[in-house]
Amino acid sequence: MKIKILNKYWLFKFNTEKNSVKKIGKSNSISELKEKIIGKKISNHDKYEFVLVKLSKEPKYNPSDKSALAKLISGPIKLTIKMYAITETGTLKPKYEKLPNKKGELDPDRRNSQFLYYTTEYYEKNNIVSTDLAKVASLACQNKLEKRPLAVKLITQIN
Repeated sequence: MKIKILNKYWLFKFNTEKNSVKKIGKSNSISELKEKIIGKKISNHDKYEFVLVKLSKEPKYNPSDKSALAKLISGPIKLTIKMYAITETGTLKPKYEKLPNKKGELDPDRRNSQFLYYTTEYYEKNNIVSTDLAKVASLACQNKLEKRPLAVKLITQIN
């Protein structure tokens, strides 16, 4: 089966008060998407988060391989989800979650990405749909996806 990704980057706006997601755009260029946001004055910038979903082919995916390393790559398409906040000046900055350290103090966690895999069966049945990615963006804002790169989470687990 030939995997074809038409739009590599998808950008969503998450309203934290209403828990709603709105698609802003999709493109093969990340700078083209950021131009749609940067410089625009957004009122109540505190209530919005921006979610960038990057779709990439997984070159090492081999469904016939049963080794331990192959189990970590559980699908032909990997979704990397990154969160952004907008500042008062209208610039995007990465949003980091604050986690307690060993002393109990809150430190910003430098892991900004969350990961999810499309399975072959799901891709053949549904393809890449905007509603699925909007649901992924919503779950990412609620921190329900996997942050550890070696822990596997599939799209079939959230649908």
